[in-house]
Amino acid sequence: MDTTKVIYSTVGAVGCSTNGFAIFILLHLQNRFSTTNLLILNQCIIDLLSSLMALCLFLDADVMTRLPESNAAAEFVCKFWSSKYIFWSCTYSSTANLVVLTFDRYFAVMFAVKYNIIKEKIWIKVLLLVIPWTCGFAFLGFWSAIHTVSDGVCIQIWPSVEYQKAFGLMTGVYILVIPVSVMLIVYLTILRALRNRVGDGSSAVSASSAARRMNIIKTMVIVSVTYVICWTPNQIAFVNFTLGGGLDINEPVYYTVVAMSLCNICINPIIYTFKYNDFKVGVRKTLPCLKSIFTPQEHNPIGTTPLGPSNS
Repeated sequence: MDTTKVIYSTVGAVGCSTNGFAIFILLHLQNRFSTTNLLILNQCIIDLLSSLMALCLFLDADVMTRLPESNAAAEFVCKFWSSKYIFWSCTYSSTANLVVLTFDRYFAVMFAVKYNIIKEKIWIKVLLLVIPWTCGFAFLGFWSAIHTVSDGVCIQIWPSVEYQKAFGLMTGVYILVIPVSVMLIVYLTILRALRNRVGDGSSAVSASSAARRMNIIKTMVIVSVTYVICWTPNQIAFVNFTLGGGLDINEPVYYTVVAMSLCNICINPIIYTFKYNDFKVGVRKTLPCLKSIFTPQEHNPIGTTPLGPSNS
């Protein structure tokens, strides 16, 4: 079994386990329909699908290369399956969902009153859940389009070298520049605002509310930092290759950057398990045998503020 197959199949198996566990817990939370928890659930569903695709596509090489005899069917399979379009679209959707989660936290903290009003609208929640899927699959539409069948084999045909370079740069902007910029600006703004509110001598209720919200913020900051660590080497290598730089797929460096980027689809549930208080409560209630391990940090007595986790 070659190294690439080992990497993808291992990450796929771990990703299915961790994201499946997270989905199970999230569906049993009392406040599972809060906007934040729905977006986290959406993230886990996207990553679970990515993990399943990793297993299906790379565990057996013939699954990727085998094409139907019909020309129309072969073309369809080539563009949407052999090209790994679904797999990569899911990973790009995961990135978009992380950005949406970041903006969700921004509006929850910076415009709390308006946020608490509009978050109850079902159509807004549906829109927020659909946006990441739309962004990921739409952005990778060009990737699907350049794949076609030639002599019974699925191949890439770029319109020109310039198109290929432009696409490489666009992926770097999509995966790295936009998310990092948004997360850096938003979370610095949020943390500054929360410090100012507590430092201004706010009431105990406001301070308590800020503390509860801070748990979600810290969790998402860890998720964001992990994302940057996992994807930065991969995107630097990919953009360098697209612009004409060398990249040996048989070198350890290649396997390392691939493994790091793929780890991102299975690591988030682990972060939720040990950091996100809502999730800890869900684990304790759903799996009592783990009650002594996953004890959420209490910021204040229950019921002292109307802005608890269920309202975040």
